[in-house]
Amino acid sequence: MVKNTMRPTTKTDVKFEHIGAARLYQSSVRIDVKTMQAVIPTSEVHKLEQHWPAAVYDISDVMKNADAAPVGKAWITRSGKAVMISINDVQYVSPLAQVKGMLKGERKYANVSTMQPGGVPA
Repeated sequence: MVKNTMRPTTKTDVKFEHIGAARLYQSSVRIDVKTMQAVIPTSEVHKLEQHWPAAVYDISDVMKNADAAPVGKAWITRSGKAVMISINDVQYVSPLAQVKGMLKGERKYANVSTMQPGGVPA
């Protein structure tokens, strides 16, 4: 008989809930989540690819005013496995492999999810 001695590496269980998608739109990244649409402009996408934080803008603000203020930021995690997106103090996560595939044109979109402690709905 084999006894499982593996333990979770974190103290809390985290549940990912799919809430939207990120798509490439004319070399910028459009983020569609249940509650809003946001965009990472082309110049900021290049920063993100170089592991620098990128500004995120609300699409409705950009449509009204070209000089709109950012509503959040996106960055590649320290582990290099995901892109964290913070919009209006709400954090979303997207797998880096999917984001890179989307930027190269190999994928239509990258999944965007919320992170919730185990047992807490989004």
